[in-house]
Amino acid sequence: MTRTVPRLAATAMIAALSAAPAMAQTTPAETADTEPTEPTDTTLGEIIVTGSRFGGRTATGSATPVDAISREQFQQSGRVDLIQQLKVEVPSFNTPRPLGSGVGDYLQPPSLRGLGPGEVLVLVNGKRRHTSSDLNASNGVGRGDVSVDFNAIPAFALDRAEVLRDGASAQYGSDAISGVINLILDRSVGTRAQVTGGITTAGDGAYGEASVSSGIRVGDGGAFRLTASIQKAEGTNRSRPDTRQQYFGTNAAGRPVAISGNYGSGTGLTPANGTLDPREATIDRNVFRFGDQPSTNKQVFVNFVTPAAPNVEVYSFGGYSRLDGDIEYFFRRAGQNETLRAFDPDGYRPVLDSQLENFSVAAGIRGTELAGFGWDLSSSYGVNTQDLFYDNSVNVTLGTASPRRFYRLGSDFYQWTSNLDLTRAIPLGDDAPLNVAVGTEYREETYRLFSGDIDGFRDGGVRIIDGPAAGAIGPIGAQPGPSAGPDDRASIGRRSWAVYGELEKTLFNRLLLEGAVRYENYSDFGDTTNYKVAGRLALFGGLAMRGSYNTAFRAPALAQQGYNASNTLILTGAQAIVRVAAVNSPAARLVGATDLRPERSDNLSAGLVFESRGITATLDAYQIKLRDRIAISSTFQDTRLTNFLVSRGAGNFSAISYITNAVDTDTKGIDLVVNARHRFDDGSLFTGTLAGNYTKTEFDRIAGTPAPLAALGITTPLFDLTQQLRFSDSLPRTKVTLDLNYTRGLVTLSLTNTRYGEVATVALTNVTITRADILTPGYQTRRVAAAANPANIDIIQEFGAKVLTDVELSWQATRALRLSAGAQNLFDVYPDENIASTVASVTAGTNGADNAGTQPYNAISPFGFNGRTVFVRAGVSF
Repeated sequence: MTRTVPRLAATAMIAALSAAPAMAQTTPAETADTEPTEPTDTTLGEIIVTGSRFGGRTATGSATPVDAISREQFQQSGRVDLIQQLKVEVPSFNTPRPLGSGVGDYLQPPSLRGLGPGEVLVLVNGKRRHTSSDLNASNGVGRGDVSVDFNAIPAFALDRAEVLRDGASAQYGSDAISGVINLILDRSVGTRAQVTGGITTAGDGAYGEASVSSGIRVGDGGAFRLTASIQKAEGTNRSRPDTRQQYFGTNAAGRPVAISGNYGSGTGLTPANGTLDPREATIDRNVFRFGDQPSTNKQVFVNFVTPAAPNVEVYSFGGYSRLDGDIEYFFRRAGQNETLRAFDPDGYRPVLDSQLENFSVAAGIRGTELAGFGWDLSSSYGVNTQDLFYDNSVNVTLGTASPRRFYRLGSDFYQWTSNLDLTRAIPLGDDAPLNVAVGTEYREETYRLFSGDIDGFRDGGVRIIDGPAAGAIGPIGAQPGPSAGPDDRASIGRRSWAVYGELEKTLFNRLLLEGAVRYENYSDFGDTTNYKVAGRLALFGGLAMRGSYNTAFRAPALAQQGYNASNTLILTGAQAIVRVAAVNSPAARLVGATDLRPERSDNLSAGLVFESRGITATLDAYQIKLRDRIAISSTFQDTRLTNFLVSRGAGNFSAISYITNAVDTDTKGIDLVVNARHRFDDGSLFTGTLAGNYTKTEFDRIAGTPAPLAALGITTPLFDLTQQLRFSDSLPRTKVTLDLNYTRGLVTLSLTNTRYGEVATVALTNVTITRADILTPGYQTRRVAAAANPANIDIIQEFGAKVLTDVELSWQATRALRLSAGAQNLFDVYPDENIASTVASVTAGTNGADNAGTQPYNAISPFGFNGRTVFVRAGVSF
């Protein structure tokens, strides 16, 4: 099933907004827009609007830390996807480059201040942005969460981005626990365009981008800007040859025997199972894709504002995007039961054909005079849809009647938000009025999950026809995992409404005080009240101190409540079908799932600000105590559990997990940002930014083993070591960026060095000490007693800190034309390698953490593993 609603809505929106300039009034009006038309440089820094409802102030004048990133900064280093641009520019913002995580490979889950993708709120022009409909069910960072699809928004459409690094639920509502990212669209007049092309020096990963943005004047002070962009990327591949046995061996009687999964067993390095098939000597063993996945991303965005009457203006903005990508899964060898050898005698690699669409539109009217109040009445609507198809797949239980393409599942998420905001400055007889804001919000959300093709999940009755397993039941459903069935469908909706207020007052020309409170009621879990107090005190000589305390919350995402599907993951070195069961499903209830509760947090921040003669510096410390944090549980895999579920009518998967309020966490950290600017006597200009972040997450509570599992004799906790490290160690605890720019005449040289700190993950579980001693020499590891058997150990592998250098040289060839060239990761830095499979380790009975030698790097690398990329870019503006 595919849905065309977003495409039709996009067409209607673009047509309507394209016609808007012709209908616009030209009556002069004072703009009520709190966003400056162009970024404003002052001696105090960039003007920002995020974090306050009372107009702009400088970033250093704010009571809470805010980063302002201009479009020009985004364009450095030849990157074309917004989320990677943000990662380089904001020290406390991180995202991995996921691998084999379904559409998560394209969504790239973001993290601010060490928390998850669902704990940062994203705004566009100050209005709430809808999230993806995808629940990240992968085996990596962001597992169990939902993300905003940053790459649905063309970076070329932005004027700037503002990142509020502080809890802000009292101001903006749910999700604003770690902070707020406000993407502010360009509303200038004029046309600009650019084309970019790049490729890795390994010879793959070629990408290209073409973008154009044009704005025309509408009325007196109004504008209409249309931006269109397309990005196309080929995949990268850093896999190594698959040296495992590919075909059945034969025993002394000439009968087939099962293939070995050991490193080197197909090339004679380690013993094979039986006598090797002669084809082992000739097969092309480069059968994996391990790297970025190919995609084509098309985007269009509009931003419109015009005077409608004296002191009143109308505005609208929105856009449409579609990403098409082919995600290649792990190779199925010829001798596996997942292979129908009549179709693929040499094995095959299933593909996930992914179609992601986003549509959004917002419209409003605002003014400066309504019974003495400034006012803003707005409504915004957004939807994300996903349609996923398996290609080059097979359901072996259908035999040669099996299709090769299956509809896996579809999902969509709709969000409609309406706001009325009122602001007023009340004179109190001194130099600074009392600023007052009140408002109300109503929001509706809907999540739907659709089932896939019946042939993708049914047992067709055909049994394995050859090999040592002949006559047995093969894996039921399409590869790499069954498509969603009728029982997996979901349709969940909710409504919420809120009222909020905010006060701001400056005392004695040096003390800024702010306060906010918000009451919100949800139809599915009740109400919540949150508040925030913040202040800034100017001291002396350009030095000031600031701080805040706030409570924040996050409502469980609807996808976290309704997602119900099976996925293929690597568990203990083998492929396994893992069921992520919806909390209200029979299977989840059987293993202890309960209704989700909202996350709640207490946030404390304190810092110093300094500014003098072209230098600004901010230092902010923070603590975020987060209760009832939402996550996917441990992956429960045990024969006793499988038998128990089958006896209750739940089966066809190897392991099960579900969403739960598993833990309480305590996140502490420090942010440092230093900016310097100096113009030399010859007119050349130097700007530099040193930005750093340190974050550490610890656990205040970890839930124990669910009672139904404990009754079976299973001791695995609800949130085991593997899941814990995803919260505490899978993102770098430290990140430092040094960004240097020098302009002389028509030439600009930009140099960015980014140091990513250590990350760690559970590499292997339940390993004997003898085997660990063979595997770990030369690697940085920690050992923890295995939960399953205290005599054995779990191995935590730590991946060392790395410094990446980006360089760009730009030349303003003419007034209209700018040419650039450069490199990302100039010195071709790669992350540390996974613990490797070796002949010695296999002889001892253990493969390494590298999937029998095929995958040298780990997907938690904060900068990926593509190596050096070179690029060229040409831009015009007029």
